[in-house]
Amino acid sequence: MAVIVSASRRVIGAPGAATSLYVHVPFCVVKCGYCDFNSYVVEDQQVVDRFLDALAAELEWRGDATPPPTVFIGGGTPSHLDLPRLERLFAVLGKHVDLARCAEVTIEANPESIDRNKATVARAAGVNRVSMGVQSFDARHLRFLDRAHSADRARAAFAELRAAGFDNISIDLMFGVPGQTVAEWEADLAAALQLGPDHLSCYNLTYEPGTRLTHELQRGRLQPNDEQSDHDMFLRTREVLGAAGFVAYEVSNFAGRGGPCRHNDHYWLQGDYTGVGPGAASHRAGVRSTNLKTVDGWARSLLSGLPPTATAETLTPRQRAGEAVWLGIRRHDGIELEDAGRRLQVPMLDWFESTLRTHVRNDWITWNGGRIALTQRGLLFADRVGAAYLAGAAR
Repeated sequence: MAVIVSASRRVIGAPGAATSLYVHVPFCVVKCGYCDFNSYVVEDQQVVDRFLDALAAELEWRGDATPPPTVFIGGGTPSHLDLPRLERLFAVLGKHVDLARCAEVTIEANPESIDRNKATVARAAGVNRVSMGVQSFDARHLRFLDRAHSADRARAAFAELRAAGFDNISIDLMFGVPGQTVAEWEADLAAALQLGPDHLSCYNLTYEPGTRLTHELQRGRLQPNDEQSDHDMFLRTREVLGAAGFVAYEVSNFAGRGGPCRHNDHYWLQGDYTGVGPGAASHRAGVRSTNLKTVDGWARSLLSGLPPTATAETLTPRQRAGEAVWLGIRRHDGIELEDAGRRLQVPMLDWFESTLRTHVRNDWITWNGGRIALTQRGLLFADRVGAAYLAGAAR
């Protein structure tokens, strides 16, 4: 028997709970070759209108909210919405969430689609932080990454965000592009720093299953950078940004005047969150659910009065413990095992002591007084280190 939406309301940010909100806007001007996010290139604006109708229905189903501590409007590219539809997005959100009362409200934007008018609308709606996907200032690397903007447009977009009143702007950059040299990466870092951003995210290009770049890699059509080159760029990033006053508070994230991204830190600390939009995930007290992935399927369910949920699982205590270490170890401060064990009510040391000792021998982690953190060498293998705890939790 079908379950109707109105009979199964869920609250965003229940009283007394620190539950953040993620809003997924899945539309982009182009599908980048490295991207495995749930995003689509859509020409028919009726699809966007239907998305906004369904988003309103999902927020209504989830219930009126106490203000979540953080809101992240991501995608996709939320700034890809035209101005009237962006205004409607904020009207839909504003009916259910008082953005002005949230400590941090971030919107993702790309240089080719953000302008002063859109930025002004976002700022007036309560957005106080922008994360802009620049990726590179090098024309050759931008073409390889399928980016739709130029370096000059990235600079102009940054200036327009400042003019609209944003004093917390983060820039995303990507290194490890095939053929990229350390000198070219340093030039990207210098170009970004010249703009005066308040936060930087610097990611190593990875080849995710199902993406165009992975298909080309499998067919021998491209040659990835060797691991040592990527390691050199990673370490140089920390040197350059550290000298510029940025704090590496997570493996790939650097806080300047804007401080850490509170929303992402909430994830790394295993906080609860609600996700709305196609493919968005939610987590509450060990129960994780994911929405239907396609815009059509997600919207059809909601607009028919049905829940949008595709999958749901209750994590085992071992899974929650493994994820706590996997997420927490990425932070500069690492994770305090005793605190995590007490919070989750599990014997963290009993479950992970063997792995911990192996990682200490490999010089991947420090283990002092119960707190574990990545070493300089461990930072280079952060994904591998974290995955070991997930694997250990699966046993």
